[in-house]
Amino acid sequence: LRQKSVFANAITHISTENHAFEGGKVTISCNYSGNDIRSWQWYKQYPNSAPEFLLQALETLGPEQKDRYVAEAQKDKKLLNLKISKTEVSDAAIYYCALVPTVT
Repeated sequence: LRQKSVFANAITHISTENHAFEGGKVTISCNYSGNDIRSWQWYKQYPNSAPEFLLQALETLGPEQKDRYVAEAQKDKKLLNLKISKTEVSDAAIYYCALVPTVT
């Protein structure tokens, strides 16, 4: 599993590759800067394909779950995590995290 970051001035990746056994668990993380994070999204991309939207999370609602994916923020560490459970071979892809712009 590989990950990349969107909005380089606001998000940076933690590691470039993660490994998991089929049926296991893996956590992919991005660091973010700034103090006010309200919403973010995760995308998955296979080679030679467009990115696929996985899920969007809102900081005020806590962890967001969709199928085998859970998105959560660790505000104390400034991390955005994507947890994948019951990993499958089809999970081998590039994952992107992106902050959703807010208007104030």
